[in-house]
Amino acid sequence: MLLLICGAILHTTVLSKLAAILSVIWVATQWTRLIPLARLFVGIAAACFALCILLWPEAAPRLMTALVQGTGFAGLMMVLGLLRQPVKRAEVTREAAEYLLSFRPKHRYGSVLAGAQFMALMFNIGIIAMIGDLTQPTDGRDVRHDPARRAMVMAAMRGAALVSIWSPMSLGFAIVTAGVPTIDPMQLIAVAFGFTALLLILSGHFPLLPKAAQLPTEDVCKSETGSVLSLVKVLGASALLLMLTITLHRTLALSFTLSAVVVLPVFSLIWLALEPSRGVAYGERLRSALAALADLRSESALFLSANVIGAALSLVIQASPLWPLLSNGGFASLPTLILCLFAIPLAAALYLPNSIMVVLTAQVLGPTVLGQSHPLALGLTLCIGWALAICVNPISAMNLIVGRFCDVPASRVAHLWNVRFVAVTFVLAALLIGFVFQLGG
Repeated sequence: MLLLICGAILHTTVLSKLAAILSVIWVATQWTRLIPLARLFVGIAAACFALCILLWPEAAPRLMTALVQGTGFAGLMMVLGLLRQPVKRAEVTREAAEYLLSFRPKHRYGSVLAGAQFMALMFNIGIIAMIGDLTQPTDGRDVRHDPARRAMVMAAMRGAALVSIWSPMSLGFAIVTAGVPTIDPMQLIAVAFGFTALLLILSGHFPLLPKAAQLPTEDVCKSETGSVLSLVKVLGASALLLMLTITLHRTLALSFTLSAVVVLPVFSLIWLALEPSRGVAYGERLRSALAALADLRSESALFLSANVIGAALSLVIQASPLWPLLSNGGFASLPTLILCLFAIPLAAALYLPNSIMVVLTAQVLGPTVLGQSHPLALGLTLCIGWALAICVNPISAMNLIVGRFCDVPASRVAHLWNVRFVAVTFVLAALLIGFVFQLGG
């Protein structure tokens, strides 16, 4: 990660390539600790890389660029794990989450949905588990089948998924801005945030929950110990983290991926220094936080591999008879964008990792007339498609966590519980993308 950052700041490609090579060595050393799916995709990526070099030797620089980008994505996943540990154990975070659960029953789903989205900027998917833990009775009763508790867990999951539409620290946003070079990231953040805010308002009034997860009609799952001041502090810290990332991007002209990779560790070190020690020395807490860099090793290897696989597939498409039609504007149309918006979550529902389709679509359409003439519309398609894919992918970490807390298979959460929410979001997104496309964005 250090080599990657230095390479970007100094504009030295040798350092960036060395970072990519080290990332491959790192994956090899972690092989026995990777989950089977990660090993499968690493193997496919290696085979694709070797085959493309044999068939198209002139494509080697492009494949190396994909490997460098993938290294950045893997680094982002790792530093997210670094921040999650200190935030998870902080009393202020728990009190903020408890405050979200203190609202009246008819407003509680909306408060958790909105609060989880902004807390996920720092806490990522950890906010889902925290809401699940806080809604567990102190007497130890099994409430995994309680519809009201399930609704709160679903609210946290959907909030955490929606932040990926607009957050520059999310992996989907990083992939989109890297694959569509003509896009204005700040414009994408503004429009995507506005769309997400509309979704939060509508979802707060119309939750679209399954019968197995219904809103509370009385004060079940209510917390009495939350603190509005703690919520303000956490949201303020999230806003500061966001501001620092954007400032670094604009000041040093770093990609949002590398900006987040720089900011998150520094932010984590400061958090560790300011949090109450509770008798644990700073060095010990730092050692524990650094160990968390490996928490998402499998996800890091997956996203690294996915970027290489996407680059290889795009080379295959560019070598096919279809490419002249794609590159010359034959597919620079609104139906193409709507088809992509539908295909990304569809592939995810069929157990394909989100990153494969998003990386492939970004790398294929980004350089075409569609990506050049309508970068904002394409960026919105990919970012919203990424969030929808999270909701319907049975192997996404968010659905797996929800399934564990609600005692149901993750496939039921993805294929049944989230379907109506995803369908309505798809329709609203299609209208937004159509409007932006007609404006020439």
